[in-house]
Amino acid sequence: MKKPGHSWKPISPIAWVTRIVSIAATAALVACSVPMQSFAQESAQLKLHYGVVPWTGGTNNDALGQAASGATVPMSTYVQIATKDGNPYIGVIVGGDPMIAGPAPVTLHAVVIPLVIQIVGTSVTTFDPTKANSCDGGVSAVTRFKQSPLVVARSLSFNKVVTGTDQFINGFMRAQFWAEIGGASTYSNPINWSFASAITMQFPAPGLGIVDGSGCNQVGIISQPWLDAQLQVFIPVWQAAGLISTTKLAVFLMENVVGSSATPPTTSACCIGGYHGAVGSPVQTYSPMDYDTSGRFGATHDIGIPTHEIGEWMNDPLGNNPTPAWGHIGQTSGCQGNFEVGDPLSGTNMPAITMSGYVYHPQELAFFSWFFNNKTTASVGTGGKFSAHGTFKGPSQPCPPGGTF
Repeated sequence: MKKPGHSWKPISPIAWVTRIVSIAATAALVACSVPMQSFAQESAQLKLHYGVVPWTGGTNNDALGQAASGATVPMSTYVQIATKDGNPYIGVIVGGDPMIAGPAPVTLHAVVIPLVIQIVGTSVTTFDPTKANSCDGGVSAVTRFKQSPLVVARSLSFNKVVTGTDQFINGFMRAQFWAEIGGASTYSNPINWSFASAITMQFPAPGLGIVDGSGCNQVGIISQPWLDAQLQVFIPVWQAAGLISTTKLAVFLMENVVGSSATPPTTSACCIGGYHGAVGSPVQTYSPMDYDTSGRFGATHDIGIPTHEIGEWMNDPLGNNPTPAWGHIGQTSGCQGNFEVGDPLSGTNMPAITMSGYVYHPQELAFFSWFFNNKTTASVGTGGKFSAHGTFKGPSQPCPPGGTF
């Protein structure tokens, strides 16, 4: 996803206290560019994919310096000589450095800001992650998220290797670097989660938002470029008001709302389930994401999209970590060359996890070795596999097909 431009001016912190962002589109602006144990299948399935907004506010060294001074989330760097092509690759990950002996545990911080999305036409359709969802056992998306393995630590295993009692993403990070850390508990990056009051955003229909389906299958589809433009405008305002901080990942949690790459939004240019981005200096990392109960995206529902995005934030917080080219797998029909651990396995789930009587479906994620190793180099991930549940038994293949590493 390319970083969109914008022309909106931020509201004052005093006006922000109402926590209502009303996107009042003029005609000219619109013309310029809009426990759930079963899932109903009445409406047409929609194709899900994900995006990233790379940081343009400085260099990797700038971000690492900010992290070292405590101005942003903790980050580490790595230099990996890829056995695929013999070239060095330099990247930045969140948390401690798994490549050094005896890495110290690092506590991370994140804040969840519920986004109440109102699509305003002849009537108003509201998608509110803070309200009880009658299609999901009368429980809100925020509560489901709070009770999920993304927030609550539990015993985890990856490729039949017990990695410890951790939050899911922390367990995944340990699993993908298992041989590097020797299974040591000192490499640990738990997230301390906080939850803010909701923000309401209005999207005029059909220029910036549309509603598709009905009943429990209903989804809101909004202009993703417009959403990101607004978030980047208001992030400094919300920082000044104390809602978010550069020292915390800002998760903008929606319920049954996805993005369209087109403005006005369409079902054919749909659906962006979530993305992660970085903006400003010191760098603010953020990620809008859908908690889905609509059943419109095949195997992906509940924490599938949040797992994808939080996992990618941990491994590529600035959105610019390079890898040897890979592709024609997962959501990627062409070639891609970045360390996005969710994209190659979009739509592929881990074994379900039951917590608080609810069945969660985290997405499977690709291991570090899948991106950098050739077919004769062993994976450092659990079980010698190349993904969290062993779907990838070998590393990525050349892209385009027929190429060589």
